Amino acid sequence: METLILEKSDSVVVNDARHITDVLINLDDRCDALTVSLYDQTAFQQPDYPVYLDHIDPVSGELLLVVTDAGSLETPIFDTHRLALSAENDQTLRFEAIQVLKAERYGDALQLRCALPKRLITAARRQSARITLRKDMHVSAAITCFVDQPPIMATLRDISGGGCLLGLPLAECAPLTGALTLPAVTLTFPSGEHFTIKASVRHVTPIARSNQAVVGLEFGNLDRPHQRQLAHIVSSTEQEIAWRAGEVSRLAAPTPLYASAERTRSRTARRRQHTPEGLNTLREIARDQHLFLLALQNGHSLPVERLERSANQLIKLLGKGRQAFFYDLTCLTDEPQWMQHSLNVAGRLADLMLAEPELAADTHRAVRAALIHDLGKAMLIDEALPSLESEMNEAQRSRLRNHVGALLAALERAGYPLDALERDIIGGINERLDGSGYPRGVAGEALSPVVRMAAVIDVIDAMTRPRGDRPALDAVKAYRYLYNRPKRFDRHWVTRYVQRHGFYPLGSLVKFSHGYLAWVLALDERGQPSRVRVVRNLRRAGIFYNDEISRVDFDQLGRLVESVQPEHYGL
Repeated sequence: METLILEKSDSVVVNDARHITDVLINLDDRCDALTVSLYDQTAFQQPDYPVYLDHIDPVSGELLLVVTDAGSLETPIFDTHRLALSAENDQTLRFEAIQVLKAERYGDALQLRCALPKRLITAARRQSARITLRKDMHVSAAITCFVDQPPIMATLRDISGGGCLLGLPLAECAPLTGALTLPAVTLTFPSGEHFTIKASVRHVTPIARSNQAVVGLEFGNLDRPHQRQLAHIVSSTEQEIAWRAGEVSRLAAPTPLYASAERTRSRTARRRQHTPEGLNTLREIARDQHLFLLALQNGHSLPVERLERSANQLIKLLGKGRQAFFYDLTCLTDEPQWMQHSLNVAGRLADLMLAEPELAADTHRAVRAALIHDLGKAMLIDEALPSLESEMNEAQRSRLRNHVGALLAALERAGYPLDALERDIIGGINERLDGSGYPRGVAGEALSPVVRMAAVIDVIDAMTRPRGDRPALDAVKAYRYLYNRPKRFDRHWVTRYVQRHGFYPLGSLVKFSHGYLAWVLALDERGQPSRVRVVRNLRRAGIFYNDEISRVDFDQLGRLVESVQPEHYGL
C-alpha cells in the first residue's frame, strides 16, 4: 500500500485503491456525517452537501452516491469538476478527486454514479483520532451558546483529543453559526462524571433523510487538568467500545466511566403511534426551512427547489382537508416558536387568499414569502440577542426590528429570485395602516390588500403564542384587540379571518363545565366546535384521556366554557 505521511498537516495520504475501497465499504451513513463538495474549489467557495452511500461495486470500480439536499447544484457542473467525499468517523476521512460518471436529478436529490476514489487523506496523529461511540453508549451533551441562557441538549457521537461531534435536532441549530465560540460544552457520562470545556463550532451538517444534524466542535485551549481528563475519557471510550464489541485484547474491558450510577431498568416495548400523513409532510416542510436558513447563514447555494416544493405541499395539504391541516399545524411542538409561527402564517394566508377569487392566483408566491418571512430573526441571534423566546429589553426589541433588512440583504447576497409580491409581503407584513409599523413606516393605501391581510394573520398568530414577557392570549382577545384598532389593522380582513376560523380555532384547547379539557378537531359552519379530543378531567387528577367526542355527545362534557392555554395545564 502506497502511503505518504504529511508531517506539517499531521495527515496520511493513502493511494492504495483496495484499501480505500475497504474503508468506503465500512462507512455507515447512519452514524457518520457524510458530505460531498466540489474538489477543485477553495474551501471558502465550496458548500458541503449531505449525502449517503447507496451502493459500492468493487468489481466495476463504481459507487453510487445520493445527494439528498442538492440545493441549486446542477448536473452540468460535474463535466468540469470532481468531488470530495468527507466523513467524520474514528478519523477524519476525505476521499478526493472522485470522478462523476453520470448525474441524475430526482426533485431535490441528485443520484451520482461515480468511479471509486484513488486518493484518501486521513488524520495520522493518535491524539487527533476520533473515537466513534456505539449506539448503545449514551453520553449527553449540554451546549451553552450564550451566558445565562439555557443550554441546547445533544448527544455525543464521537470524541478525540481535539474536539467532538454532537448530534442534535436540526431545529436547534439556528444559533450555531460560523466559528461561534461556545462558553461551555458539558459532556455527562453514565457514571455521572462531567467534562466541561470551551469550544468553537467548526461545521453544522444535516443528516440525510432525518430531522437531525451533527455539529463539529473544536475544543479550546486545554490546561493540564483538562488534558488529563480528556485523555482518560478517550482511552476509556476506546476500551468500552472494544469490550462491547466482544474483542479479546488488553484494551477490551468495561470501564467505570460508562457504568451507570443508577440501576438499569428494564424497558418495556412501546407501541409506535401512528403519525398522520399530513403531519409528516408538515415536518418535512419545517426541515426544508431549517435547511434554507442554514444555507443563508453559511453563504451556501439556496435550496430554492425545496422552497417551491414546500409551498406546493402546503397548499395541497390545505386542499385535501382544511380542518385536519390546521389541527396538524398545532402539533409541531418540537419546532421553535418562530418556525411554528411561519408555517401557521403561511397556512392561514393560503386559506384566506384561496377564498378570495381576486387573490387566489397569487397564493403560491405569497406562501413562499410567508414561509421565510421570519428567517431574519433567527439570523440575528448572537450574544446581544441570545434568544427569540425569552423576555427582551428595549435594546433587544429594537435590534429585532432589523430582521426584515437582514433577511432581504441575505437573500440578495445569495441571488434569490425575489419577485415583487414576495418582496411586498416580506417587507410589509410588519407595517401598519397608521404608519406605526416597521421597517419603513409605510401607511394607508401604500399597503396592498395582500399585505394588509398578511399583517392581520401575522399579529393574530403572534398574540396567541406565548412570549417572553407575556402568556399567550386566547383567540377572542386577539380578535378584539385588532378589531378595536381600525386605524392600525384592516377591519375587513379581521372580520374575514374570524369568519374563517371562528372563536375556537382548530387545535385550540377548550374547557367544559364538567371539568373536561379537549382539543378542537372540527368546526361547524358557524365556527363552533363539532368534534373534540378529550385529554383531561380537572376533577380527576392524574387521569388522562384520548377520546374523540362528537357534538351529539357533548352533554357528557357539560357546557363549553372557554378557550384555555395548554401550558397552564402541562399540555
